[in-house]
Amino acid sequence: ICTRLHCTPKYIEAAWEGMIQAVADNQFDAAADGITITDDRKKIVDFSIGYVKIDQRLLVRKGETRFASIEELVTDETLKLGTQTGTTNYETATKFLPETRIQAFEQFPFAVQALIAGEVDAVIIDETAGQGYLGENKDQVKLVGPQIKSEWLGFVFPKGSELVAPVDAALKAM
Repeated sequence: ICTRLHCTPKYIEAAWEGMIQAVADNQFDAAADGITITDDRKKIVDFSIGYVKIDQRLLVRKGETRFASIEELVTDETLKLGTQTGTTNYETATKFLPETRIQAFEQFPFAVQALIAGEVDAVIIDETAGQGYLGENKDQVKLVGPQIKSEWLGFVFPKGSELVAPVDAALKAM
């Protein structure tokens, strides 16, 4: 995008929790980290057009046979679901399960490690990210079931940002 816009980005690593609010507060000119476009978020920030549509899926340990979908996981009250705080994956989890059956982590790697360690029974995760964990832990985890939800990801900007239109134009050109 910056090649097309003749700009040089300055990358600043920030914690996921609070990142969208930090953009809304003009602490950053933009943010990108697999950020789902939602109506609630649109109340405080502007989004680019969606650049990729992702599906939420269940990541489970290899050999899992107790369930093969979110609906089957819900019916067994002994099962726990892991996810990341502040994400739409967490919001989706709360639509299916009471919070007592959800273990939220600051970052997805912690949720995946808890899954591998047997502390949770599944992790609700974006399929693209889940594929990455399959590459790193192919002998330990797998994706199961159909998509749970499908959403668009976009870049986030402070309200009224002049960057939205040129970024949208660059995305459309690509």
